[in-house]
Amino acid sequence: MDPIIYFFNRLTFNMQMSVSHSTNYVQATPAIGVPMRWNFQQPRSCFWLFIIMTCVSCFMVMCISILGTRYSYDHSPGTTFSMKEMEMLIESLTRLNELNDKDTKKEIKLFGPILEEIVKSMNVSISKQLQSLTAANKLVELVRSPMTHLDKFTFLPQLWSHEEFLRPVILHSGGRKAVSVVYGMPTVRRSKENYLIPTLINIVSNMNQTEREDSLIVVMIGETDHEYTQQVTAEIKNRLPEAVNSGLVDIICPTTEYYPDFSKLRKTLGDHMNRVSWRSKQNLDYAFLMMYCQPKGSFYVQMEDDIIAKPQFHTIMKNTALQMIADGQEWFLLDFGELGFIGKIIRCSDLPWVIQYFIMFYNDQPGDWLLDGIVEAKACGIDKINCRQLKDNLWVKSNQTVFQHIGNWSSLAGKIQRMKAKNF
Repeated sequence: MDPIIYFFNRLTFNMQMSVSHSTNYVQATPAIGVPMRWNFQQPRSCFWLFIIMTCVSCFMVMCISILGTRYSYDHSPGTTFSMKEMEMLIESLTRLNELNDKDTKKEIKLFGPILEEIVKSMNVSISKQLQSLTAANKLVELVRSPMTHLDKFTFLPQLWSHEEFLRPVILHSGGRKAVSVVYGMPTVRRSKENYLIPTLINIVSNMNQTEREDSLIVVMIGETDHEYTQQVTAEIKNRLPEAVNSGLVDIICPTTEYYPDFSKLRKTLGDHMNRVSWRSKQNLDYAFLMMYCQPKGSFYVQMEDDIIAKPQFHTIMKNTALQMIADGQEWFLLDFGELGFIGKIIRCSDLPWVIQYFIMFYNDQPGDWLLDGIVEAKACGIDKINCRQLKDNLWVKSNQTVFQHIGNWSSLAGKIQRMKAKNF
């Protein structure tokens, strides 16, 4: 007779006998003075027998499953376990190992020879089985252990477990999306003169109705002072009511927790700490603004809050980008602004690379330098041969400059910025 069938029949018969004796014990209590001789008829013994039988049955089912699959995979011990089987087997053995009751350990010993006989009948030695279990256990732990996940939280550790700090405070939004071009305009408090409202009025007035319906202007107030952000929002709504009510303009600001402790930044480029903090925050403002704008359109254009534009600038930039795509010309940036980060158009699908790069190196360089670094990394080899030409192929400078810088007082206290675009 097959030893496995014999073993199951034997266990079934013993269980029936145990239940029968237990029932008889409940129904007919022996007379006083008659010694009670319990063996496996005792309720506690029946309980532990049931536990042991369950564990042994699980072990045998796993052994049978292993035997049936090992020949299908060329006798490879590393492939005879499915993930579910490994977890069940390891869990069962762990529970058995944790049992501390002496009687239970004695009862387990009774099944030792039977188990060994079954294993031998399968031509699988106990030592090999234990090796397979060890390997399976390591494999399960390897699968359960997550790989290191590198993202924006890695470089902004204050955001760990607080993803909500990346969500903007939306001061106003018309819910517009799926536009051709999203214009990102960061603004901060200036100590001397504020150019935001004149800039917005100029930008909107230099769009025709079709262009306005095909655009979204996102103003990001890079301040966490609630009173100030509400004041700026109210001013925009009062001065540009039609643009705001039509959904052309969204107004957002970051949470206080988004920014790191700027007093703990490294000093870089030999700059004074005030300047390091200023440009580091500016880079994080750019990244935050891009994260909000990225899913809302096809192209993203970086703006500043102290510029003016040429009439129909939207159509000029959009048509140029579409024409280059139609011609199959590879490009990463289209430059319509000459100065700094103004007037750079990027595909929204490429923004995640820019966002991650800015977050990684926000403490190291100004934003326009980081942008140059991205293009150089994409275009040039380590030998730097023809690097300038290769970069020009990806960073395409248009012969039309559609934006002009008008601000004299920088957002950095005490800094005067008099640069002007020559070809405007």
